[in-house]
Amino acid sequence: MQTLERVLHHAMRHMPIGFVSNLGARLAWLKIRFIDPDVARKARANIRRHFPAMPEAQVEALVWRFVDNVGRLMAEFSIVHRLTSARRMELVGIEAPRANLGKLPTIALCLHLGNWEVVAAAMQKIGVSIASISEVPENAAHRDIADATRSGLDVKVLSPDRIGALQALSILKGNGVLAVFPDEKRGGTMMAPLFGRPPHIKGNLALVAKLARRTGAQLVVVYCERLEGVRFKLHFEEPFFMDPDSDDALADVALINSRIEPIILRHLAQWYYLDDSIGPIA
Repeated sequence: MQTLERVLHHAMRHMPIGFVSNLGARLAWLKIRFIDPDVARKARANIRRHFPAMPEAQVEALVWRFVDNVGRLMAEFSIVHRLTSARRMELVGIEAPRANLGKLPTIALCLHLGNWEVVAAAMQKIGVSIASISEVPENAAHRDIADATRSGLDVKVLSPDRIGALQALSILKGNGVLAVFPDEKRGGTMMAPLFGRPPHIKGNLALVAKLARRTGAQLVVVYCERLEGVRFKLHFEEPFFMDPDSDDALADVALINSRIEPIILRHLAQWYYLDDSIGPIA
């Protein structure tokens, strides 16, 4: 299976952009409908958890929009490097955070919405170098494909450990740009958003707060909204800072969570982790 995924990835790099994305959507629909329906069941349960009064028809529509987006996302790894030249993305709100690039350290809080790899493509287009703390995919083929995609977009990938954290600190102290995904899953546990659970200091929310406090970084929530087909709107929220008069780590986590959770709830159908369980933090 992994060999087939690699072959498909390389073959699709040369196919029309729309065809590749549509193929991914169709394959995902077939897989979830006939091979792995548990994905739809879990997504359905999470939508009802967040919106218990939502009509059944609307829940089902969200579930299959979610499946559509994931299928497109996985296929688009093959052609994301071509999206900027094809003029398929619109940048919204970038002026405010961009004004301080190179003057202040910047932490981009990138969300797993739409096709988040498009953010790296956009940054490359406007000449902004970024480093990113990223989890390593367990699937070897997925890991190779992700590594190849990000290296082609000039993204410096940092490991999610102490060494990566030290490298991140050094980049920020040099007024560089660090991308961190605050919505994350670790070992089967959804660490963030909190979704009503108490704040904790075991995930990327706490890491971001600590790095921001040590460097005075501006924090910018960045997310990709998929429009029709293979078109995207990249949103850059207004920069914010940690409260200099507070040293409460849990309050910092709650603050950052308050900036990302409402966005994810507004775009649940495009959130990669919609089918993952939300349980207590161990």
